[in-house]
Amino acid sequence: MAHVRIEHPELFAVSETSVTLHFDVVDDSGPVDAPARVLVDGEVRAILEAGVTTRTAVLEGLEPATTHRIAIESEGVLAEPDEYFPDHFETLAPTAGDAVASFATLNDLHFGEPRFGGTLTEDHEYGEAKDGFPAVSEQDGEAPYWRFMNEDAIADINAAGVDATIIKGDIADRGRPEQFAAAREAFSRLAAPHHAFLGNHDHYGLEVGLEVDGYALLGQPRAPRALDLGGWRLLLLETALPGQHHGVFGAERRAWLSEQLDETRERGLPTLLLMHHHPVPPERKDQYPNTIGLAPEDSVALFDLVGRHSQVRGVLVGHTHRNRVRHYAASGRVPWVEVNCTKDYPGGWAHYRLFEDGSFRQEVRRTSSPRAMQHSSRCRGFFNGFYKDFSLGRLEQRSFAAQPWR
Repeated sequence: MAHVRIEHPELFAVSETSVTLHFDVVDDSGPVDAPARVLVDGEVRAILEAGVTTRTAVLEGLEPATTHRIAIESEGVLAEPDEYFPDHFETLAPTAGDAVASFATLNDLHFGEPRFGGTLTEDHEYGEAKDGFPAVSEQDGEAPYWRFMNEDAIADINAAGVDATIIKGDIADRGRPEQFAAAREAFSRLAAPHHAFLGNHDHYGLEVGLEVDGYALLGQPRAPRALDLGGWRLLLLETALPGQHHGVFGAERRAWLSEQLDETRERGLPTLLLMHHHPVPPERKDQYPNTIGLAPEDSVALFDLVGRHSQVRGVLVGHTHRNRVRHYAASGRVPWVEVNCTKDYPGGWAHYRLFEDGSFRQEVRRTSSPRAMQHSSRCRGFFNGFYKDFSLGRLEQRSFAAQPWR
């Protein structure tokens, strides 16, 4: 077989004892079914025989807190190391405390989105498709991409056996009743309890004069609200300003959060905050996507509030469609964690494990079905090749251990 090569290798996730890889095997005509071998420390750990879409290898049984060499080979050709596929990686350190619960998050599901891609307009909508700026339509296949990307992510979450799933907004692409109905039907397939709150897109029915109660249509109580899981307190915050792209967190919302944080501090409960919009420090307010984030003045107040409560272990957000971990001086060591969207590239969800010592661990996962992999890989090069760099993030922003600091 001539000119076989390995393209788009991704060292996507690590845990204490595992590593997850994605890659394509192609020749000059496109994807091929040539066998590929994955080697760790020079030993063949997996042979992937065939597949005409992106291939996945999950390798278990590795030593924790250990640096391992990694390679992918097909037909005598090795994958070239790059920033997304280094030639070595380090597994996470073993946990000190016992696991008490796990949960998944989904965000930016965009049920009913008619198309994705093309050029970007000034108001951050998808413009016309042209060379270097392809687009995908919901009518391209047997099922709309937004439907199977969300349904297949839910199937993966069920297989993971989590205790709960939290859905962090932008559920209905334009806030239409039929979009919420499709989401509710999909969420009914979740094996564990689910808890959803709204984002900016969920209120976009206002654009055509529709005042839609997304919470009622989803059968969900309104945010903000609190839930307990394994001795942890999870606070689901509301940041949407109906009809606007950016978010707000004004005095009333801060008062609710302050009261909740006073309680969890008094009770010694490790706490996570979950919200849709990402915070925006004033000095970065003019940088995209900060122009559509949480109002800077509200972000500053939120930083200060979080920084006064050491029981807050992390803040988990959506909205930006990318993987990033930020830290802000005013909020101390708290990680502010953005996770990619479910509907396109890399297309997936985040898995969290909570421990009795107040630590937690995150692993972002790509949705594993062949059709999901094919679609998400197709979207990878959108926006003139910019989308991969924007959305994927670094390995340590997808898989990490957040340690307690008592």
